[in-house]
Amino acid sequence: MEPQIIYKPAFTVIGIPYVGENLERDMDALWAQLAKRYAELPHADPDQGFGVHKFSDDGRSYLAGFAAHRDGTLPPGMVEQWICENAYAVFIHRGSLASLAETMTRIFDRWLPGSGYQLAEDYFFECYDDRFNPGSPDSVLFVYVPVREIN
Repeated sequence: MEPQIIYKPAFTVIGIPYVGENLERDMDALWAQLAKRYAELPHADPDQGFGVHKFSDDGRSYLAGFAAHRDGTLPPGMVEQWICENAYAVFIHRGSLASLAETMTRIFDRWLPGSGYQLAEDYFFECYDDRFNPGSPDSVLFVYVPVREIN
């Protein structure tokens, strides 16, 4: 599992935050709720969805959303998350979402400790484009981990 290291400029994700105890169980419903409210986001880019995982002292939060390509009004119940310009290790996840936890384990428990990199921010995100097809063994999504070299 070798990622591609890329530089990505800053951008903003607007969407619906996850509130609950079991993200894996509730993720489909969260994304379905966002899809129903997409018309409220005329300033969002429909071609890429983002699942932003953020770490804090209180645990982990998640935001299902789209990149905002211009300023606009934030709809009720939605939030925005600033994604910093950074170097990212980009991993490809192939297959269904059922095996995504295994990919995350390989990234954070196996690759990162011996990579010569460390986390540069308190978040990482998944990027979903037209290659993503939930449940399909041919589905593709990308995991972006903000990194900096260990000195």
